[in-house]
Order: sequence, then C-alpha cells, then structure tokens
Amino acid sequence: MVFLCITLILGSCKQEAKVANLVVEGDFTRTMTSYGCPEYLGMVKNTGNNTAYNVMIEIQCFSDSGKKTLIDTAKGFPAELGDIPPDTRASFEAVAFKLSSWDQIKGEDYKITWLER
Repeated sequence: MVFLCITLILGSCKQEAKVANLVVEGDFTRTMTSYGCPEYLGMVKNTGNNTAYNVMIEIQCFSDSGKKTLIDTAKGFPAELGDIPPDTRASFEAVAFKLSSWDQIKGEDYKITWLER
C-alpha cells in the first residue's frame, strides 16, 4: 500500500491507526438453558475504526467473590464468528456447561478476543 502525502498545507502527514475495539454493551442477561445450564446473553459493540473478525467472548465463572477458584468458562461467538464492522453491534449467548445453577457462581470476569485484517 502506498501513501502519498502533500505537505504544502499541513507540513506533515499523519496516518491514523486502524484498530478494532470491542466492548460489552449494557449488562449480561442471565437465563437458564432448556437443559439446565446457566446462560449469558448480551451484546458486544465495535467502537473502533477497523473490522474485527472471529470474535469470541469468554466469561470466567468463579465459586468465590475473590475470583480465585475458577469453576467454568462460558464462551460465546458474536456474529457467529463473522465480521463485526466499526460501530456495529452483535449479540452473543454463552453457556456454562459444567454448572447447573446460578447459585454456584459467586464471581465472574470476561474478556473479548478478536482478529483484525
């Protein structure tokens, strides 16, 4: 890719970095699946200026509020592993398959991962 800068007006040329930035929008909705496992529902939004793809959200479930004992990780795939362009929202659902009750979860953390082009 070739960039051409004309320095007559500004005196220099700056190129803005293109990066995706995914955030959870709002709170998680907590439900139970038809087969009895805790399920997280929610939305992620790309607030960056580049497309993100293969997006995954991992919600770590802990048996203590100090978040020391990990008991399960619920994984969700917004946009079914598709592209999430800038300023676009995508829904996800993530199931904690090893658990049978919300009472088992005393703490949680999450992280969102993605790839960029």
